[in-house]
Amino acid sequence: MNFVSINVNGLSDSRKGLWIRSVKSSLKADFLGLQETHLSNMSDFTISRLWDNSNMEAAVVDSVGRSGGLVSIWNPDVLSVDQIFKNQRYLILSGSMSGVEHRVNVVNLHAPNDSTNRRALWAELGGMINQDGGVWVLMGDFNEVRSEEERVNSRFDRGSSDAFNGFISSSGLLEYSMTGGKFTYFSGHSDVKMSKLDRFLVNDLFMSLWPNARSAVLRRSFSDHCPISLSCLDIDFGRIPFKFFNSWVEDQALVELVDKAMACCNGGNVENIAPGSWGVELVWFLKNIKDAIKKWRKDRSLNEKRSRWSCYLFWNELKIKPA
Repeated sequence: MNFVSINVNGLSDSRKGLWIRSVKSSLKADFLGLQETHLSNMSDFTISRLWDNSNMEAAVVDSVGRSGGLVSIWNPDVLSVDQIFKNQRYLILSGSMSGVEHRVNVVNLHAPNDSTNRRALWAELGGMINQDGGVWVLMGDFNEVRSEEERVNSRFDRGSSDAFNGFISSSGLLEYSMTGGKFTYFSGHSDVKMSKLDRFLVNDLFMSLWPNARSAVLRRSFSDHCPISLSCLDIDFGRIPFKFFNSWVEDQALVELVDKAMACCNGGNVENIAPGSWGVELVWFLKNIKDAIKKWRKDRSLNEKRSRWSCYLFWNELKIKPA
């Protein structure tokens, strides 16, 4: 399952819908969490513009005036939601996921600017996480950093940071290393302020199910926040690598075979390789050697089987001969 979280900083600009849709499609996201929509009473048409043509379901928290607003959109073929909890600061979806025996809880949140209200939010969320169990993933704009290195050109509040880290620790939450950039929020022009405000937090059960999940900061476009992604799909490394055993090197026939295969590539002369085509020639060079070794090993295995069968017949014949 792939997650994408974006603080969109308003959806009034029609170009943002196309941008969000393209991000969702390019990452093949199954869950999309948006913060700061600045909209209330969102129509089905407006929501559908944020998703591609695949199946979707959505839940919304209306903004208060021009402030706040949350939208969560998901693929019902992957996540089946049967409970929704929400207020002005978070939107929690709870249900089941194919192949996962535990209840899955996905939190889309936008933390308040005021540090006192943030601490109240941490306490509320921490209580739910510790009480309900299951799989938990939190995403969105936390409006807080975990260390001084996550802020540039803005004031670092040690007390608020410690409270945030305390919430993460007491709730048993973990964070994947994020690639693509150190910061997710940018403001200003001459003295640009940069902070890591957006992130994914998961509990231990989530990380045990997807230990190889990858989190990334994506390119910023129509918002002052960068989209972030969490990919939980198994990584496909392609075909199984070609096996080669050290003991084969001792076989003189193999050495001669490799020399012959090398000689067949451009006559064994690197000067025959055209400039700019080294990469292509190297691929064919290695493929030629690999194919020769595979054929040699296949023939050698067949001869070994024939030899073992001949030995078996010979000893069997000795056993049945009269003394």
